[in-house]
Amino acid sequence: MLSRNLDDLYFSQSALVAYQNCPLKFRRRYLDGLFWPADWGGDADQRKAVELGNIFHLLAQRYFFRGEIGRGDSELVNNWFARLREFRPYNQSGRFLPEHELRLNEAGIRLVAKYDLLYITPRGKMIIYDWKTNTTLPKINYWRKHLQTIVYRYVLSKVGGVYSPQGVVHPDDVTMIYWNPRYPGVIEPLSYNYNEFLRDEAFLQDLISVIKDKDYEEFMATGDQKRCAYCEYCPICHGKRAVQLELGEEDMDFDLDWENIDEIQF
Repeated sequence: MLSRNLDDLYFSQSALVAYQNCPLKFRRRYLDGLFWPADWGGDADQRKAVELGNIFHLLAQRYFFRGEIGRGDSELVNNWFARLREFRPYNQSGRFLPEHELRLNEAGIRLVAKYDLLYITPRGKMIIYDWKTNTTLPKINYWRKHLQTIVYRYVLSKVGGVYSPQGVVHPDDVTMIYWNPRYPGVIEPLSYNYNEFLRDEAFLQDLISVIKDKDYEEFMATGDQKRCAYCEYCPICHGKRAVQLELGEEDMDFDLDWENIDEIQF
C-alpha cells in the first residue's frame, strides 16, 4: 500500500475530484508528480479566459486585503471588479481574509482548503466567498453537491474557531456563496447545519480511507472516454493529444457538459 506517501498528502477538493473522475489521473498528479506547464494545451480563447480570471482574482485579493482599488489591462475585468465592489464592499466591520488557506489534520484525515475570501462578521458568522468567472452558470443544486462545497464548509467548521469571537465555529454559523461577475445578480447562499456536517465528515473519512488503502497498481483509469478526451494525461494513456485541456482554476473541468460531448474513439 501507499499509506506512507499518502499520509503526507493534504487532500484538497481538487485531489478528491481527480480521484472520483479517474483514479489514474489522481495517481499521475498526486503520487507521480506529473504536472504540465500552463501553456501545454488549450486554445487561445481558453488561455485568455484563464488569464482574465486570474487577474480578477488578484484584484479581488488586493481589494479585500487592504481596500486597494486597482485596475487591470482589460476593460472586461475592470467591469467585473466594479461589480464585485458593489456586491461585496470592503469595510472596517468584521474581518476579511482573502486567499486564505486552512488545514485540518485530525484522526488520520488531512484536508486543505484555500478560500478566495473568508468574511467573519463581528458576531462570529462566517461567509465563504468563491469567485467564478466561467461563461456557464451551474444551478445551485450543482454547487450544493460539489466537493468544493463539502470540503470548504467542513474544514472551516472544524478549524475556523481561531477566528471566531466565541472560539468555536458551529456549522450553522457557516454560509458559502459562489459568485460570478458575469451574473452579478445571481446570489444563492448555501447555508450549513450540524446534520450536513456529520454527513460530510463520514463521506470524507470514507473517501480518503478508500484512497489510502489502495495499492499503486489499483489506481485504474476511468472507463469514461469523454473525460479522457479532455484530460492532460491523454497523450500518456492513449498516445493522442487531448481535445482540449482544463487550464487555470483547478475546478474548471466541472463546467464541461459531459452529456453533450460526442464520443471520442481512441
